[in-house]
Amino acid sequence: MSKGSFNSTGLVISSKLPRFSDMYTITIASADPQSISANKPVHFTKSVTKWFTKEGVLVEGLFWKDVERLIDDYNTERKGK
Repeated sequence: MSKGSFNSTGLVISSKLPRFSDMYTITIASADPQSISANKPVHFTKSVTKWFTKEGVLVEGLFWKDVERLIDDYNTERKGK
């Protein structure tokens, strides 16, 4: 992440994993969506099975790669796109 990637309004990071589901959703949005510097919210949904080995061990690098890609997506989104 480059210095100054996020505006002064801050970000809201949320996640959702419905009961009995393997589909995990992470959303990044501006804490002040009405701000002139706010970008459009971005999210991704992926099966949690993609981040674990057959033995049930989290492959942290894979998870963080997806999160970093989502942060990049947020930084490139422009309001009104």
